[in-house]
Amino acid sequence: MDVEELAAKAAKRAAKLAAKAEVAEVDQTEEEQKAARKAAKKAARLAAETAEVAPDETEEKAAKKAAKKAAKLAAEAAEAEEEQQKAARKAARKAAKATEEVVKAAPEAGTKRKLADEVGSDTTAATIADQKRRKDADGGSVAAKVIGAVAYRNAHVIVADSSCPEPMETFDMATPSFGPALTKALLAQKYLAPTPIQAQGWPVALQGRDMVAVAKTGSGKTCGFLLPALARIAERGPEPRRSGFNRAPAKPSVLVLAPTRELVQQIFGEAEKFAHAAGARVVVLYGGVPKGDQVREAKQGADIVIATPGRLLDLAAGAPEWGLPPAITLENVSYLVLDEADRMLDMGFEPDIRKIAEQCKPSGKPEEGGGAPSPLGGTKRQTLFFTATWPKVVQKTARSLTSSDALGISIGQGADGDKLSSNPMVKQTILMLSWHDKSAKLHEIIKAELGPGQTCLVFAAQKNVCDTLEQEIHRHSSDYGFKPWCRAIHSGREQWVREETLQQFRTATASTGDERAILVATDVASRGLDIPGVAMVIVFDFGKSKHGDGTSVESYVHRIGRTGRAGKTGKAWAFFTEEDSGACQLVEVLQGAGQEIPPALKTLGDSEWYKNMERENKKSYYKRGAKGGSKGSSKGGKDKGKGGGKDKGKGGGKSFGGRGSGGKGGGKSFGGRGSG
Repeated sequence: MDVEELAAKAAKRAAKLAAKAEVAEVDQTEEEQKAARKAAKKAARLAAETAEVAPDETEEKAAKKAAKKAAKLAAEAAEAEEEQQKAARKAARKAAKATEEVVKAAPEAGTKRKLADEVGSDTTAATIADQKRRKDADGGSVAAKVIGAVAYRNAHVIVADSSCPEPMETFDMATPSFGPALTKALLAQKYLAPTPIQAQGWPVALQGRDMVAVAKTGSGKTCGFLLPALARIAERGPEPRRSGFNRAPAKPSVLVLAPTRELVQQIFGEAEKFAHAAGARVVVLYGGVPKGDQVREAKQGADIVIATPGRLLDLAAGAPEWGLPPAITLENVSYLVLDEADRMLDMGFEPDIRKIAEQCKPSGKPEEGGGAPSPLGGTKRQTLFFTATWPKVVQKTARSLTSSDALGISIGQGADGDKLSSNPMVKQTILMLSWHDKSAKLHEIIKAELGPGQTCLVFAAQKNVCDTLEQEIHRHSSDYGFKPWCRAIHSGREQWVREETLQQFRTATASTGDERAILVATDVASRGLDIPGVAMVIVFDFGKSKHGDGTSVESYVHRIGRTGRAGKTGKAWAFFTEEDSGACQLVEVLQGAGQEIPPALKTLGDSEWYKNMERENKKSYYKRGAKGGSKGSSKGGKDKGKGGGKDKGKGGGKSFGGRGSGGKGGGKSFGGRGSG
């Protein structure tokens, strides 16, 4: 039955109900008239009887008596008539309400019918989706209509190169590239429209271009890099499936790297939701568990591999001393993704990442990248960086891993594109205190702020601190007035314990009961984990930045990003002590999110700013001094210094690399190859 038939049926039912209401009203009117005639006849009869029974009364008295009785009966008839009118009006209102409900139900039934029959159309699913609206991670409405590239980028603070293609604002624009099957899978997950990072990232990835995409946590980055890869797998065909005993290594075309075991498992879970639509097979590889099961999974064939760098290199090398061949080879990888890229580079994964990149296809032109359409697409490597922060200290490394025409995209990072920003949906409170007051303040916040059915994440810097806080929270449960579920996860716990703990915390967060839950963790839980509904975050250890590079503030942004996700609000507290650093950059982040800044933090931030300026001035001074070229001899006494030429610097110049010479008199060479 189609929409028109449903509408016609609804209209007939509405007309029938209206006719019944009219008939009821007519019936009520006829009954009223009958009752009035009956009352009049009765009044006349009584009047006649009165005249017959009391002939000795005067005519005047008899007439008055009869008139009184007639008036009484007439009043009774009028009252009955009023009751009948009320009943008629009530019946009419009921009929009108039923008519309205039927008319309203008709188009909804038709829409549901259309949703069920959408499979055969490339654009029907997208059109229906774009007629609806939902909330994105910023709490704003996801686009339901095309407003134009310039207006869309301005609305979502998207900064991109001039050569960047126009964003796919709606699924109508994305469906021709993804096809009906992937679009249907998106709708099945209730994804009704692209988020900003998806809208702008998809067309870039589908052109085969290298990309650095920066967007805040919870903004949909995972689907931003998965969907283009799956679209190309569906277009070119998945790797042939294997059966039985097979010693051949897996040869994936898509490789996703992430820094933590928890994050690769989460990406794997997201990929599994859509892989069936492309006929793709996904394999996840991470440490902390035996290799055997992962080896067997890989050798069954894989189109997409999601892995941590260490375990991937282990399985790609095999065990020659035991005669075991590699379980996976990367020679076919044409689509390489680094999720939380800044964290991987900052954690020291750079050598591993370079080894992995060398084993993949070499970089090439955009039309040759893994995300580009055929016939050249997939012949070279395309590299994509996705992250929530992009500090300058790792940008140089990233440039060396991508092609010269790589596109940079940032969402909500400001005009500079690399500016740190936090989620404005999170109410942030910075508490300035000494280190020995932190535990008492932690318990105070938990007691006052953690409500029934809510969950909380507590971040600490070290494993032993996590264990201590877990024990303390259990001991203080009597002081709270409630007994919360509490566990700790960090790299010192067995992998199965970490997985079980995370699953229990997810279940508690999604539950509608009154149980409170607290998860204490190191930064293994601060990157990329998507657990919607976490009510609050407490940053117990803020930390120190390395040489003023702002890494502690970046960690803070990621930590508080575990709450206030998917358009919901959240609360976060951070303990800042004299031993911590990053106050200057933290003040900027708080200002950008419209948060309150403690005066003590502002003063400390100003002090840090001056120290950072002095450090930068000193670096510039020594760089200028190193440009001098006064003649000098090496330790042997004959060879001239590398500078060559007259010194233009002022006295006291230094050469830290040992290749330049100092200024006039007093120059020093720390490398031993030239002197002042």
